[in-house]
Amino acid sequence: MQTRKIAVSLTMMAFLFSSAAFPATNKAKVKPKPTRSKLQQKRLKINPMTDYEGAWIANIETDVYRAGTFENITLGYSSNNGWDISLSLLNTQVLGNNNHFQGNTFLNIAKTFEISNDYAITLGTQNGVDLVNARPQLWFNFSFLDNRFDPTPWLLLHGGPYLANAAITGTSQQVGFLTGTEITFIQNKLSLQMDYISGHHSLSGATVSMLYNLTPRCQIYLGVLVPEQNNGNEFAGIMGFNFSTHNL
Repeated sequence: MQTRKIAVSLTMMAFLFSSAAFPATNKAKVKPKPTRSKLQQKRLKINPMTDYEGAWIANIETDVYRAGTFENITLGYSSNNGWDISLSLLNTQVLGNNNHFQGNTFLNIAKTFEISNDYAITLGTQNGVDLVNARPQLWFNFSFLDNRFDPTPWLLLHGGPYLANAAITGTSQQVGFLTGTEITFIQNKLSLQMDYISGHHSLSGATVSMLYNLTPRCQIYLGVLVPEQNNGNEFAGIMGFNFSTHNL
């Protein structure tokens, strides 16, 4: 089940979106402006690579919002002893009202413990910063424990708690849960992936994606980002590609 390694949701971690400031009609009722982190955040991939050993994997994804189009790029490696590491440049605006460069750089590390052939536990953390145009500089952190269960060859279930700091949620430090599933319709060819992050902040919401293997080592997926109620985020369309040095 290679697909859960990359795009989550797999991923996944989900979701970081922009919030628009509201015009005030009464000075006594002026709503506070959103923080810079909430204005910039669009998406955070939360599914680490956990399947193939000794594989290099790359992901390129385009997210289309009403306010603009953003690009996400990830390159990672899955080692032979359960450690997975990747580097991501996320939320780089390529179309829309882009007055200056925006992009968040994340280092993602996860360790997977294989309990049985059907059950595994993954501990992961993602830490990032705005490398440019950030005053003051903010540190983003999202850490999680994900339980992964394969009841049948065509079904994957996963879920567990997460801890996210105030910079990444745009509100305050949050504890919640993440969950999701992957349904394989045609082995090594076509599958459906769904992921959800709980809460009412800039991370919360769901992704639904259909994945199709163009070649054994190249996969395309199309989907949608669905924001949680009352968190001020936008719906978005997703199109992405996964590449691997092993068959997907």
